[in-house]
Amino acid sequence: MEPKDLRTIYPDAERHNYPAIDPAYLSIPTDSGYLWLLKKKLSEKEQLLLTLLSKEVPSSGKSTNSLWYQILFRQKRIEKEGHFRVIQIQLQLPDDFLIDAWKEHINGIFSHAEDSLFLTPQSALLIEKQAEYTLTKEELEGIFLTLDDDFGTLSSVFIGGFHDSTSVFPALFEEEQTIFREESHLMNRQRVFDISDVALHYFTKDALAKSSLILSMKEEWVIDEEMKEIIYILWRNQGNISSTAKELFMHRNTLQYRLEKFQENTSLQLKNTDDLILCFLLLNS
Repeated sequence: MEPKDLRTIYPDAERHNYPAIDPAYLSIPTDSGYLWLLKKKLSEKEQLLLTLLSKEVPSSGKSTNSLWYQILFRQKRIEKEGHFRVIQIQLQLPDDFLIDAWKEHINGIFSHAEDSLFLTPQSALLIEKQAEYTLTKEELEGIFLTLDDDFGTLSSVFIGGFHDSTSVFPALFEEEQTIFREESHLMNRQRVFDISDVALHYFTKDALAKSSLILSMKEEWVIDEEMKEIIYILWRNQGNISSTAKELFMHRNTLQYRLEKFQENTSLQLKNTDDLILCFLLLNS
């Protein structure tokens, strides 16, 4: 049974990276962690059946014996001192994908990599220790674009933050997993991103969803698909008109005209940072 099927049957199930220590919960292993089910909401037969099913979950090729798998998913303590980050990678693969060659390339590029492992055939993690020099987001984007060209893949990459080895590392990684899962669809053309790219939306979306004012604005301002793309890319380019026009393959004067028409309809000037932020949040509420 797939995790999504269990979530349909048990919508209150919680997803975590590690099994429950609290005996009040039943933990069901999945390809991306564990589903926690409150035992008091289950009959004895349900508990027995789910326990039996969990023992039959097939291996998906996870490196379960890997030290970093144990750290991230089994709460094993990090023995080394320092700061570490987890780079999460989702891959669309060709039929002839060479996983060993891909891993060899990755390990060769990242000289400070502690480990690389696949959770599923399409989902990988790269764990890196912070050094005097670490690759920037722009450099990582170039690397993964090159890898995609070489291996025929399509990558979506989330760069986690560097966290102290003495901190609650698995809990921080779990939240970064949630951010990657929930926010990657907003990135469109941007294949490599980090928390700074999505923080505004991720940490405000619950409030936006409850706002009657935001709902009213969405109904009053009809924003077509072309304008939505302009807003997204203008946001990503921090309001820079020239960079946005170049990325859209649009003449600068044409873009300027679109922005002026939008201002006439909404009274919002997208060259103004506050107005641009409002529109970006509006589209993602």
